[in-house]
Amino acid sequence: MKDKKITPDEILNKLKDFSKRRDITIYLVGGHIRDKLLRRKSNDIDIVMESDALAFAKQFAAKYNFPTPVFYGRFGTAMIEVSGIKIEFATARKESYPENSRNPYVQNATIEEDCARRDFTINAIAQNLSTGEIIDFFNGREDIKKKIIRTPVSPDKTFYDDPLRILRGIRFATRLRFEIEKETLEGMKKNVNRLSIVSIERISDEILRTLEAKKPSKGFYLMDEVGALDIILPEVALLKEKRTEHPCKDLFMHTLTVLDNVSAHTNNIYLKMAALLHDIGKPATLQVINKKVSFHRHEFVGQRMAYRVCKRLNIAEDKGKFIGRMIRFHLRPHLLAKEDPSDNALRRFIREMGKDIRPLFALAKADLTSSNPIRVKRARERLILLEERVKEINKKDKLSSFKLAIDGYAIMELFGISQGREVGKIKQNIESLILDGVVRNRKRDLIKYIKENKDSLLTSASEREK
Repeated sequence: MKDKKITPDEILNKLKDFSKRRDITIYLVGGHIRDKLLRRKSNDIDIVMESDALAFAKQFAAKYNFPTPVFYGRFGTAMIEVSGIKIEFATARKESYPENSRNPYVQNATIEEDCARRDFTINAIAQNLSTGEIIDFFNGREDIKKKIIRTPVSPDKTFYDDPLRILRGIRFATRLRFEIEKETLEGMKKNVNRLSIVSIERISDEILRTLEAKKPSKGFYLMDEVGALDIILPEVALLKEKRTEHPCKDLFMHTLTVLDNVSAHTNNIYLKMAALLHDIGKPATLQVINKKVSFHRHEFVGQRMAYRVCKRLNIAEDKGKFIGRMIRFHLRPHLLAKEDPSDNALRRFIREMGKDIRPLFALAKADLTSSNPIRVKRARERLILLEERVKEINKKDKLSSFKLAIDGYAIMELFGISQGREVGKIKQNIESLILDGVVRNRKRDLIKYIKENKDSLLTSASEREK
């Protein structure tokens, strides 16, 4: 099918008509019903039937000229994606799990047995699409009204069978602002060590999806409460330890406050991850000198640690580098704001940060969590003034998108040198001269300046090598 836009309701109407013509009872289940009851948009449609879902999906796609379904035969499921809407078809099933695996043994089942295997009651509601009847075996609608996360069957069985549901439950509680029912919470605690059998990709996905919440701190407090944080993010869990008797802010609470502060102004989950990890270098760098607590160079240690965390969580290389840069430089705006730097110093700062300068200021402002409101107000005002100066300079000079007007080949030709490190050193010197206002970043001006100052530029390049 060509990319003609279609709505979820239109797809559901087609499913209803198609199933009626074939006299097959199909059920809408899971998140789509939950989100509809919560008046939230959903582009995921899950269809369950007690007959052959694979054959149904294939015939349905052919009838409406939708893309050919992708089949997952082992689980009896098929998936069609159209206009950004995912339609999954499944034969009703029940599952049993081996001790050290999340891969279940699957058997055909009734719709009630299929709902019973689902993670939480709010996701175990079904609707007969032919009749419109809502089938709610486990009182999921009532739990939605009460804003409760609860398992449809024994929490111990639910989380033992699939421990990833521990993180899913925390994610739902965080994003929907629900509370986890007491027995369900106890079941999470009891089975938390089974997270060791879950793939790191699934764990990483749940962490990032929890960060999408408007107030993600709730999720990480819950992870800590059930014991998951020590397993999946031990670097953050270490922030809870108080390693000195001297007065020092609670690093864990501070970190989650910073996370919420950032989340109030951005949906960028990688900036949120940087906020979550921004102080992980502090436990390793803590010192008490003359009765004063310090964390000298914790931002550099934190950058290296964050890189390892991102690698472990299979976060993309470029996203990991961004997170590391945010952590390494998160103190820089505060230091510059106190120093009242020259325009040239700010030009260098803008050039160094490039397009990352806006998120860096967002993180720096979020990092103001002192219990002294006057102190916070003054620090924020200094940062805002600095940010305005940076914007004005950048608007004038376009330094965040700075690109040298001549390339390495032109430098080699002008200096009569071959490719190598010397070219890079000369390029750095020229960039510094532009930032200092000595020469304009125009090809004609640069060529003229190089011809007139060739010897001094070569000497400077040689000194950089030493």
